[in-house]
Amino acid sequence: MLIHQALNDWVIRYLTAELPGYQRRVPNDMDLLHANVHPGDVVLVEGKSRISQVIMYLTQSSWSHAAMYIGDALLRWGGPRADEALERWGHDAAHLVIESDMKQGVIVVPLSKYEHHNLRICRPHGLVPEDVERVLTEMLLHLGVRYDRRNIFDLARYLTPFHLLPRKLRRRPLYLGSSSSREVICSALIARAFYKVGYPVQPVLGTGRTGGPAGTGGVRGARRMTVRHPSYIMPRDFDLSANFEVLKGHLLGGVRLGYAPDPWA
Repeated sequence: MLIHQALNDWVIRYLTAELPGYQRRVPNDMDLLHANVHPGDVVLVEGKSRISQVIMYLTQSSWSHAAMYIGDALLRWGGPRADEALERWGHDAAHLVIESDMKQGVIVVPLSKYEHHNLRICRPHGLVPEDVERVLTEMLLHLGVRYDRRNIFDLARYLTPFHLLPRKLRRRPLYLGSSSSREVICSALIARAFYKVGYPVQPVLGTGRTGGPAGTGGVRGARRMTVRHPSYIMPRDFDLSANFEVLKGHLLGGVRLGYAPDPWA
């Protein structure tokens, strides 16, 4: 048992170790970010760790991690976790995100943790305030849930030379393992909270029978939509989803570069 635990810990340390050479492309203005981000917004992060590099490569995306902004929701809930957040982070406890961490499980951290990362904010379009609160509640109910350590060796596959896999198989390693271990991965946890209020993240388009009067069987070959299971949602799916708006007001201090002929001459 001790050897198994030690090996688990080594795998996690190796996968979560930060790599050198990270480039922050545009500075984040945290005051603007705090002023404009809303509870329920999804914060996509370009990570710095080995596992981040693997996820970005396998999904062909810039985003390796997703967190949900909850603002002061934990403080409004109250209780020991709220007291601990206030004591630990002070003012920043009113600007929290909830995320799933490989080492600690589902936790809250200040949004400022990612000040020096490349970020994208994705806002669920048209989600009414009551449903936002239900989504936040669903996320907060998972605080303290940990990765299933019995499935930690599933993650060890990421130590293999994944770039040697055929292209069509590169995404498959992300979906292996038990559903219990996948569904506490950051993006899957968030997707499941949205699904609780009937809000799909990334529908799948296919063909089949749809439309037409009842009893007619619909139209053969028409396009139809199905909802992808939350455990198959990756960080990039929030970026690509038609249901989420992309916000960039926190970049460059909110200043937009003016257009003019030969502006850099």
